[in-house]
Amino acid sequence: MKAAAFNYHAPASIDEALRLLDEHGEDARILAGGQSLVPTMAFRLAQPAHVIDINRIPQAERPSVAGGRFKIPPLMRHIDFESAPVEGPLGALLAQMARHISHLPIRLRGTFCGAVAQGDPAAEWCLASVVLGAEMMVRSAARGVRAIPAAAFFEGMMTTALADDEMLIEVQIPLLPVYARTGFGEYARRSGDFALAMALAVYDRDEDDMINVRLGVGAVEATARRLHEVEQLMERKVPTKRLFRQAGEAAADLIDPVDDLHADGPYRRDLTRAVVVKALESTLA
Repeated sequence: MKAAAFNYHAPASIDEALRLLDEHGEDARILAGGQSLVPTMAFRLAQPAHVIDINRIPQAERPSVAGGRFKIPPLMRHIDFESAPVEGPLGALLAQMARHISHLPIRLRGTFCGAVAQGDPAAEWCLASVVLGAEMMVRSAARGVRAIPAAAFFEGMMTTALADDEMLIEVQIPLLPVYARTGFGEYARRSGDFALAMALAVYDRDEDDMINVRLGVGAVEATARRLHEVEQLMERKVPTKRLFRQAGEAAADLIDPVDDLHADGPYRRDLTRAVVVKALESTLA
């Protein structure tokens, strides 16, 4: 199939893009990398009357660090993260996660903000945003800028808190301290396939103990989320493989797994157990 007819717009600034969104509302869609939007348009699962291509906006490409936060603009591509665009544990973690995203052509075009705005629970960046405590900076022509915590941004399967006239103009992720430990685990049937389960673990070391433990899972429920009960199980404990296995069991018991054509609920529960243990154990490497 081919996409239904639409009006194409190529704004030269974010202000112009926002004016177009304000004018056309729910009939318009933003085009950044297009790796999610274009296929759904080709199958006519999405039929926007107006496509707003932001790829000619130069200020939408440059990341920055300010106020202890890494600020990700709308056109920062997945491939840009593979060279650790920010120093320290955060840059290393984002580079590791970026290499799990689909295939090279997708990573060359797809964007961090586009993946987050899509709200796919199997997207690595949605999980990273939730676990790392990101803030989504969204803006409309009529109401200006508002900040939405990642935990409140993802409302359901492919559903976010973005209004029809709003654009995600930046994602801000707090920097990690140099002594932070991170670990990521993901399972997909083949390299480049969508993940069936993933887990991300982050904590600080206070001598022998783990503190400020953060653990989240993605691709197993309708949204990526942190598992606060499992975090409390590990807080102020010495990291051991035995404790990590207990955390994996607790995580598997807590989730409400998706049951779809890719994997049923019991299988995703087993995968959750495995990827949580893998993510936690990799923090000791």
